[in-house]
Amino acid sequence: MGSLELQAQVAQAVHILNHDTQSVNRVAANQWLVQFQNTDAAWEVATTILAMDSSPTIDFEVELFAGQVLKRKIQCDVGHLSREGRAALQNALLLSAKKFSNGPSQLLTQICVALSALVLRATEARKPVEQLFASLNELQGQGTGSNAVLELLTVLPEEVLEDQSLLSSVDSSRRSQFSNEILSHTSAVLEFLLLQTTNDGLDNNSRRSKVLRCLLSWVRLGCFLEIPQSSIPSHPLLVFVYSSLLDPNSFELAVEVLTELVSRHEGLPQILLPRMLDVKDRLLMPALVAGEESVISGIATLMAELGQAAPELVARGSREALDLADSLLRCVSFPSCDWEIAESTLQFWCTLAEYFLGDEDSSGDSLKQATLPMFIPVYNTLLEALVTRAQVPDQIVEGDYAEDDLDGVSGLPDGLALFRKNLDEPLLNICRLLGPKQFLASLLSGAEAWSQFESPTPWRIVEARLFALHMASEVVLAEGELSDITPVMHLIVVLQSRSSQIDPSLLHLVQKSAAEVVGEYSGWLQNFPSIVTPLLAFLASGLTVPVAVSACASALRKVCEDLPNLSYESTNIAGLLRIGEELHAVPLSLEEEEDVMCAIGRVLASLTNVADLNAALERLLKPSHDAIEALLSSDSEGSLRLHSTAYSAALEAGIRAVHRIGVLFGQLTGAISVPTHGDEPVLRIIAHFWPLFERLLASRHMEDSSLAQTTCKSLSQAIQASGRLFSSLLPNIMAAMSNDFLSFQSHVCFLKTAGVAIEEFGHEKEHGALFVETLLVLTSSEAMAAMTTSYSCDQEPELAEAYFGLLSTFVRSCPHEVVAAADTLLEISFNRASICCTAMHRGAALAAMSYMSNFLEVALSAITAPRGVPLKGSLLAAVTRICMQCGENVVSGMIYALLGVSAMTRVHKATTILQQLSALCYLSGNADSQSPLNSSTLQAWLVSAVQALPSEYLKPGEVETLIPTWLKAMEAAAGDVYKSKTSMGNGGRAGGGGYLQGDGGRMLKRVLREFADAHRYTAPTYGPS
Repeated sequence: MGSLELQAQVAQAVHILNHDTQSVNRVAANQWLVQFQNTDAAWEVATTILAMDSSPTIDFEVELFAGQVLKRKIQCDVGHLSREGRAALQNALLLSAKKFSNGPSQLLTQICVALSALVLRATEARKPVEQLFASLNELQGQGTGSNAVLELLTVLPEEVLEDQSLLSSVDSSRRSQFSNEILSHTSAVLEFLLLQTTNDGLDNNSRRSKVLRCLLSWVRLGCFLEIPQSSIPSHPLLVFVYSSLLDPNSFELAVEVLTELVSRHEGLPQILLPRMLDVKDRLLMPALVAGEESVISGIATLMAELGQAAPELVARGSREALDLADSLLRCVSFPSCDWEIAESTLQFWCTLAEYFLGDEDSSGDSLKQATLPMFIPVYNTLLEALVTRAQVPDQIVEGDYAEDDLDGVSGLPDGLALFRKNLDEPLLNICRLLGPKQFLASLLSGAEAWSQFESPTPWRIVEARLFALHMASEVVLAEGELSDITPVMHLIVVLQSRSSQIDPSLLHLVQKSAAEVVGEYSGWLQNFPSIVTPLLAFLASGLTVPVAVSACASALRKVCEDLPNLSYESTNIAGLLRIGEELHAVPLSLEEEEDVMCAIGRVLASLTNVADLNAALERLLKPSHDAIEALLSSDSEGSLRLHSTAYSAALEAGIRAVHRIGVLFGQLTGAISVPTHGDEPVLRIIAHFWPLFERLLASRHMEDSSLAQTTCKSLSQAIQASGRLFSSLLPNIMAAMSNDFLSFQSHVCFLKTAGVAIEEFGHEKEHGALFVETLLVLTSSEAMAAMTTSYSCDQEPELAEAYFGLLSTFVRSCPHEVVAAADTLLEISFNRASICCTAMHRGAALAAMSYMSNFLEVALSAITAPRGVPLKGSLLAAVTRICMQCGENVVSGMIYALLGVSAMTRVHKATTILQQLSALCYLSGNADSQSPLNSSTLQAWLVSAVQALPSEYLKPGEVETLIPTWLKAMEAAAGDVYKSKTSMGNGGRAGGGGYLQGDGGRMLKRVLREFADAHRYTAPTYGPS
């Protein structure tokens, strides 16, 4: 197909795409144009379209498409063009830029962007850039060509500074080179721009803006770093920019240019600061009166950037500096419809405050001390202004905000929620600068009248000040001196009685902020004993308010934790129990519910009367008992299949009930520590709830992962809280964990709970057989039997991590004779661990390696134990048998673990394991010359493991050096273990994993690290296929 036909087809497709009423036609046209862009013919067709003088089929839309095609192809496919082709394309684009120098502007911009992208991707050193600027000189003198030059000079720096994702085909070195090449023409560019400012047509608003936009691009690139810095303050272009502030059409661009200059050139703030008084008088004050937000915002941005760039200049307290501060205070106080203006100044206030608060030399410190009093009133005023701007707007009370415009967490407008979040640092800095006493005095001025009934309470002001009090709590509390916040506490107490006078939405926000204050200052409440009970009632009432519930739950927990004497008042106990009894009917999250139950449990745990505690627990846990019974009574088989709404509700209630019980177990640890003849509160709970839990664990409800996790977590907390009291139930628990895991093998929580039980009771020999039997059942499960390759471990990393964590707990916690009795189980799991330690998943691999290290540490303790130690022989025989069966796999697994990109994170563990294994071989051989476990065995394992590696995993000749190097390092590392164990036997200190401090351990670690670093790009797979 000829070029003319393609041009016609392109024009037709563009017209259809933009104007056809049938969507099917537009889709077809778009698909054809996309395919066309990917063809080599697109270069010539697009270039020809832009070069055509006139044609009945070619209009602006077609020309714009042609420009876009060239830009995209240059960015993606320019490497396919020859050097001559790129030169011809550059000339064609220059001609097109000249042709469209008077517009349309959108088309001219596309052409200039394409031309910039082409020059950036040119590989010939400097030549394309030099040619381009030579062509620009010619173009500048040709009629309206300066328009094209101005646009091209604007987009050239932008092409360098654009987001890197758009420049994926250009490496950083080329970008840097291109930047330096165009910056070498800085003088000519600035001269050109200066010439444009003196043209007769400068009063044309569009042209002034174009000059500013071009200058902004070059400032961002760093053009003023290419000229003498002393010339910048008096540079004519700076005068031009400053004068452009007075032009409403160029104001925003002028602000951007000045802001960039101030942030990049440290000498400019001193020059511009005196000029800000003129800006204030001529621009800011009239804008504040007229409510011109765009002008106020621009000036606030400029002044804040100026002050932030030179805080020491502002801190001198000159008339200009104080005037700058006053201007910014006015900007903060301006009641705009959003909070962006005030927010734009925050970093300036923080920078200035940090300058005053920071450590300086003695001369700077004396200057700050002299000028700081001038700024104390400024920051006092700032505090008032920020709190005023942080107030809830009237529109919330009036219901003018749509739900989508409100922040889901705080209930505030999105802009205000973000503004408040960003007030954290400024309010803390103000509190530090003023001091907590003065800060609170300013913040709580007039607070005595808040709780009085004589005059209406300004609730919006109150809420904002409570918010500020909460935000500054870190500094106030760090002072260590009790401040008078009595008015605030009294206000909170009477809030409920005044609730009918407040709009509900505002009341809820007040409740939230008040609860946050109570939570932060809960440690001070012991000084207000008379208001504690009303405060508990206040926090309880907030649990039904969605916006305030999280703050109230957290505050309730902190109050109960910080006030241990709450249980002395029966009214407090009654109130907390009432909260707990009604908790099941309140829609809280599990985190919020946990806060409330922790609060109640903390107070109940401090009761000294067993009968009172048992009665309280019976009341508190009855709703949980009923909810679990209701779940067990539901038709689980049918409901699970049908996912009925009723079953979902019962399931959620059951999960919350189990969760509440578990939280309470955690809080009652150690409650009633004196003997109570079998009437211990924890034992009563266990006796009451275990039958329910046993039925729950045996039900199909465990298919739900949330219920399973919550039940297991509660059981774990019960085991940890009760200690010996749970011993009689241990067989039932281990059987339930085994059976449930076999039924639902994706739920690793059963393995974790079994681990908790072993950790708590593993030291008791009578449970050894039970634990071994449980581990055998779990190890023979289908899920664990599938752990035969590193890939299978990566498929189920949580399962692998939990399983090897359970085994680690077993070998650490149980007596040696119990570990020896599990030799078959350990052999199987040890081989699996040697496979899983090569998995890509870091957690699974490290869990497997930790298990191996823990077992080897137990083995070492058996070998180094005195001969008279009972049962040493049985464990030693088991260790020898396991090591002989698994030793080669362990060495091979460590080598594979040190291959690939994630190997460096495993060097430490691999070093420990090889050091322990080496020590076992050397110590065993030295202790018994007939032992099959000796240095020769270790060498044979290493040789076999290295020789079994695929040839592509190692470098040529590496086998010959690797084996002797590793053997030497492993022998030295084994010597460290011997010294450590000998030291321990002589009263010294030693421990598993602590051997790497020796010279041999460090030597082995260095050898393994170098191996891992040299093979980081090897991606092996390990384990039977």
